[in-house]
Amino acid sequence: MTVEDIASLISSPEADAFFEKKGDDELEICCKYSWIAQNISRKVKLREGEIEILTNLLETKLAEHAKDYWTANGRVVRDLDYRTVGEWIENEICFLAGFALWFREKEKDGDINLSSLVSEAVGQEVNADAQIDFDRKRIELLAELPSNALSVLRDMNPAGKIAYRSMDMAIIKGLSEGDDDYAMDMRQKTQKSQKPWWKFW
Repeated sequence: MTVEDIASLISSPEADAFFEKKGDDELEICCKYSWIAQNISRKVKLREGEIEILTNLLETKLAEHAKDYWTANGRVVRDLDYRTVGEWIENEICFLAGFALWFREKEKDGDINLSSLVSEAVGQEVNADAQIDFDRKRIELLAELPSNALSVLRDMNPAGKIAYRSMDMAIIKGLSEGDDDYAMDMRQKTQKSQKPWWKFW
């Protein structure tokens, strides 16, 4: 971030709730990570223990996560005029909660069980397992949260729901493009129900 970006950030209304300024000779700006979990807990019903886990995860992992996924050439690439830092962080948490919950629900013994998803799409019982190429390191930020908390965080923001459903969409799209029989079954089900197969839920 540029000096101007930082100055704008720390002088914004209510910035003292998010940042702490230290140092006499040299200014040091620290982020109060606890405000993130507190702000989220005011919007949704997380249990006390879940709030503590989320606070700890953000305090220990968010800085490294942002460095890995929010920067390019050592600079933050999020548009802070479009969204505030708080909105970007909340959006990221919901987004990752959607992905993390999807894998939590579908994964067993290292394989992804797609049987119920594919069966619902084609309208008949199908057994299907898969290995999925996905950047699992990205969802490690929320890995220690229980499923209830992931579900609540996913539903807090449209980004979470989109992330969750996008996995279903990607799987079904891949199957329909790679297997003519699946594609035909999906088209027939759509024609019978007059409802697109991707809205079956």
